[in-house]
Amino acid sequence: MEYIITRIALRYIAAVSFLSSILVFPAFSQSSGSHPDNKSVPIYSVTIVQRALKAVSYQSGAGQTLIDMKGTVLLAKAEGEVRVEVMNGYTEIKATFKNVDAPTKFGAEYLTYVLWAITPDGRSVNLGELILNASDKGKMRVTCPYSTFGLLVTAEPYFSVPYPSDVVVMENVIRPNSGVRGEDIQARYNLLPRGQYTLNINAQDLPSARMNQEPKVSMPQYEALLALYQARNAVQIASADGAGDYAADTLNKAQQFLNQAEAQYSNKEFNRVTNLSRQSVQAASDARAIATSRKPQPQRP
Repeated sequence: MEYIITRIALRYIAAVSFLSSILVFPAFSQSSGSHPDNKSVPIYSVTIVQRALKAVSYQSGAGQTLIDMKGTVLLAKAEGEVRVEVMNGYTEIKATFKNVDAPTKFGAEYLTYVLWAITPDGRSVNLGELILNASDKGKMRVTCPYSTFGLLVTAEPYFSVPYPSDVVVMENVIRPNSGVRGEDIQARYNLLPRGQYTLNINAQDLPSARMNQEPKVSMPQYEALLALYQARNAVQIASADGAGDYAADTLNKAQQFLNQAEAQYSNKEFNRVTNLSRQSVQAASDARAIATSRKPQPQRP
């Protein structure tokens, strides 16, 4: 089976045209809410930040509860079904998704999707990466330490991000007449900071901006290549955020894993590429978090 990477470029162009067409109408954004400092707000932030996500309280011993996932304006055709069951000390989540377009349509920095559990007080838990097949479908089986939460899917530059981006493409929807009740999640605006990955680097300077130049490849090679690009992104983002100065050892570890992954890709050892790339991503994510906690924060006026 062959997967054409260049289709990502076409989807990205189409998405940019779509977003441009809706962002040129400021009255639409203003009608949905405005940013506190009176700056323009992207349509995806209006959709999620200004509208409450519902958290569901799942009961132990109640068996499986079915929850739908619906696409936001960014991915209107996307949908999913989630089966949630509270077990002994944890909550099991089984989810299936379909009609999920490639995440790069939202920008060169976005290479994957992540499923999040968001608690009523705004805590976020990265439940795992949503990996799509060639038919734009995916499935997940993960666990959550909480029993009351809402579910979001966001586009991300790599799988191990510690908190969600503002590119929210799906959110949970309670089925009518299901008997399930939801409560509004608080602290929504602080939960979804804007532009967090490109504050110190231009998105077009990221390695993933060149991904649409890749030739046609097999599905195993595509999966390895996608993992490799996530690692390249993660290392470069961490470096741009000061990890070289404040978390050099951890960043060097991420670079070493990346170097090994690059070598294995040249040898066509695609399974090894994926494993090493994921280790690189995790180390780079750790380096970025360490650097963020250590470097001096700018003084507020």
